[in-house]
Amino acid sequence: MRRTAASRLASGVLAAAALLGVPEARADDVTARSGKVAARASDVTARSGEVAARAGDAAARGGMAAAHGGDAAAPPERTAPRPELTWDPSWPRFRASEYVAAGLFAATAFATLAIPPVEGRWRGVNGFDGAARDALRIRSDRQREMARDASDLLLTLMTNHLAVDALLVAWWGHGRGGVAWEIAMIDIEALALNAAVNGLVAGLTSRERPYRAACFGPEEEQDRDCRGSKRYRSFFSGHSSTAFTAAGLMCSHHAHLPLYGGGAPDALACAASLGAAAAVATLRVVSDQHFASDALTGAAVGTLTGFGLPWLLHYRGGAPASTSARAPREAAVSITFVPAPLGGYLVGRF
Repeated sequence: MRRTAASRLASGVLAAAALLGVPEARADDVTARSGKVAARASDVTARSGEVAARAGDAAARGGMAAAHGGDAAAPPERTAPRPELTWDPSWPRFRASEYVAAGLFAATAFATLAIPPVEGRWRGVNGFDGAARDALRIRSDRQREMARDASDLLLTLMTNHLAVDALLVAWWGHGRGGVAWEIAMIDIEALALNAAVNGLVAGLTSRERPYRAACFGPEEEQDRDCRGSKRYRSFFSGHSSTAFTAAGLMCSHHAHLPLYGGGAPDALACAASLGAAAAVATLRVVSDQHFASDALTGAAVGTLTGFGLPWLLHYRGGAPASTSARAPREAAVSITFVPAPLGGYLVGRF
């Protein structure tokens, strides 16, 4: 009986303990599972942090790419602006005395046409001119006429190009009427001076042209080149001197004024004009209109006039307009005091 009661008591205790231990075990299981869930949540959070860090890194790289993209787009902003066509203040403008001088030069050039030729004053041919004529003169009469006409046409284009630079490029293209006027007047003055010098020398020397052997018979039946005083105006070549005067003027203007934007285009215009002038001088020799010494002397006089007169009277001592226009902006430093109620501010531009 006692064993039965004791057994029952032990069984009851064990059953009570079992009943009490089940919830506790379940609670521990739930707690363990919650810990696992929290651990997984922490792992997810850590992974989210890694994703966020990667996203931040990608954003930083995108920012760097954007910065590089901004740097790539920056060069057009840093590109130097097109030089302005301005007349340098250190260059003297066309003076009243130059207007008078240009008028006198033009009047003298027209007056020299009335100088009567002196037949036989200069008929001799030196060895250099004779050898050059034999080597360069075109044999065909028709081709010589074509070469002569080509020299006339090329010279006309060169002188007209001066007007194009002044009127169309400087005045209409750049909108600088004042600069256009200065260029045009310098051109007129130099061309008038060249024409006056050439007319005086050619009229007074009365050198007979190379084709004089073909001028025979009654004058009215001769070729037009043999008629009048033209036959005795060989020295020096007016075509050559005028062409090189025009080339010198063009080079002088383009060297100091960015008519075509400065740099290579303006340098190319100068080189092309010098080449055209050389072609004109050569055509005058091959067409038998002048001796080689006539063309060379004309080239020397024209070069001296075209380069020398603009430099001596206007461009000497002045900086190129393209440089002088940019210098103040590049080196400008200013400090300004701005007053305020309690004092003031210093505002600087560097």
